[in-house]
Amino acid sequence: MQPIETHRSARAGSTTHWPLTAGVFALLAVVTALYWPGLGGGYAFDDFPNIVNNQALHVTRLVWNEWLAAMLSSPASALQRPLAMLSFAINHYFTGLDPRPMKLTNLCVHLLNAVLVYGLVRSLLRVALTREHGQDRRIGWAALFTAAIWALHPINLMGVLYIVQRMESLCHVFVFAGLWMYVAGRARQRNGGRGWGLILCGLVVCTALGLLAKESAALLPLYAACVELCVLGFRNHEGRRDPRFFGLFAIVLALPAIIGMAWLLPGMLTPGYFLARNFTLGERLLTEPRVVFDYLHWTLLPNLRQLGLNHDDYTISHSLWNPPTTALALLGIPALLVLAWFCRRRRPLVSLGLLWFLGAHLLTATIIPFELMFEHRNYFASLGICLALADLLLLAPATPSARRAGTMVGILLMVFFAGITDLRAREWSDPFRFSSTEAAKHPHSARATYDLARSLVIITGYRANSPYIGETFRAIEHARQTPRSTILPDQAGLIFAARIGAPLEQAWWSDMQAKLRRYPLGPQEEAALATLTDCAVTHKCAFPSDAMLATYDAASSQGANTEVLSMRGNYVLNVLGDNALAMRLWKQASALRPGEAQYHISLAKLLMAMGRDDESRAQIAQLRKLGRLGQNEAMAQALEARLHAAIAARRPQTPAPQ
Repeated sequence: MQPIETHRSARAGSTTHWPLTAGVFALLAVVTALYWPGLGGGYAFDDFPNIVNNQALHVTRLVWNEWLAAMLSSPASALQRPLAMLSFAINHYFTGLDPRPMKLTNLCVHLLNAVLVYGLVRSLLRVALTREHGQDRRIGWAALFTAAIWALHPINLMGVLYIVQRMESLCHVFVFAGLWMYVAGRARQRNGGRGWGLILCGLVVCTALGLLAKESAALLPLYAACVELCVLGFRNHEGRRDPRFFGLFAIVLALPAIIGMAWLLPGMLTPGYFLARNFTLGERLLTEPRVVFDYLHWTLLPNLRQLGLNHDDYTISHSLWNPPTTALALLGIPALLVLAWFCRRRRPLVSLGLLWFLGAHLLTATIIPFELMFEHRNYFASLGICLALADLLLLAPATPSARRAGTMVGILLMVFFAGITDLRAREWSDPFRFSSTEAAKHPHSARATYDLARSLVIITGYRANSPYIGETFRAIEHARQTPRSTILPDQAGLIFAARIGAPLEQAWWSDMQAKLRRYPLGPQEEAALATLTDCAVTHKCAFPSDAMLATYDAASSQGANTEVLSMRGNYVLNVLGDNALAMRLWKQASALRPGEAQYHISLAKLLMAMGRDDESRAQIAQLRKLGRLGQNEAMAQALEARLHAAIAARRPQTPAPQ
């Protein structure tokens, strides 16, 4: 009878409760110990535009509109990712730009996710497997094993030590929690109880909250649909298909997908949709199946020599047989889907794991022109493979000897993953060590070779007598010659030479200007030009004005760019002293992007310096209008105070009475 089975399950649960709890705490301690060396490293790549150079994020006062401005300051997404940006702003408020507390916060998020994964998988296994005597104990340990190999897996290191990818890990706090709620709600329904509150909270509320951290949360309803397809079968407590679930997923999954495609399609059809990338839409669709299989390989058998931040040297597929693995990968994706379909009956957890792995890459490995490869995109996908491994190693074996063998393989796998993660964390423990290992792993990566050159520049401290001068110039030259090199190493060479008083090579100017004319301007090029401009306007670098102006011309050769106009205006104002030209350039930039607050701030400052007070007030009023929620109010008040001070300084001084 059911009461007797429930009683047995309860007794089994009581005997395994404390060992499992101790196991969870032990896991958290081990993960913390493994990642601890990596907390000493610095910032990398996208950390700079999103955190280090993002002035709006650097909140130091408890003024609500400054915090609002910080939340809406992400340059990475039109959705602004306010929850993730708020977390960075909180870090900055308490500890400034020290990267260690930033990474420690990321580690805490990862530890929380490990606990959520344990709870999610345990609930999932309870509804997927027969609750016979002794099975509850196996379920608990299988859930802990899944959480352990996921939390220890080296492919998930990016979500911890790559600071900006807190966006990914924080987003998945809500994904894991939402799925757990969904499974728990469905379990209640299957037992004849009420579960719609948990189901809707998991699918709707958690998806919405996750989207405030990163768009990856949009896939949560898809993951829940996979649970239905493989485990629950869209059935109610009577075992019959419930049409309400089909209606639910039509609303939370199919409808948003249609709306999203309608939003993306017009842009995809424009000729310039992929201009900022070195691949076309067709090449991307040919390449990404190979990328997905590399992700699968690194999840099952991670390789320290292949894992890294910089995969911009990844070989692009130009046809089905160039490279030959393209055709095999294109056939392999449908083969994995077929395997998942046929596994649904006998091994539903393997089927679910495969579908979770493939589904997690629908946004980043299809038509949207993201970069081809980043490891942090596997933060959820790797859970699918870990779930399948737990099923095959711990739950599928039917005999005691097979179970012991599966357990032994699982322990070895866990130790192997932990060892690779430990080595990777040590690579991230020091900025120079990190850039050196990245350049060694990816000698043909433009980003990795440039980052090594940049690290050497930092080591020299711009001292002309540094023993690393020669090595630094060689690293810069190697980065310049790397395939797909951007203007970053040219810019680095010019600034480094100018700062230490060395000759400025004409080849650096020529190469940089040729690249600017040849390729569309992207974020890296804009950042390089901004750094070059800043060095000139702060008078740290004495660049020839004709070379600087020719560089701005080259950057504008493919059409007017508001950032280039703004930088050129900054240069002609502060270096050439041409107020009128700076005014024209900034007005042109403001006209092209009237919603950009910084242009109005620059114009207001220049106008008040020229004594054109009414026009300055108009720019301040426009700045306030742009900040509809008051996020620009603090800057508007600061500009008004500056204007009042400028007016007071221009008033004739009344002589003091004798």
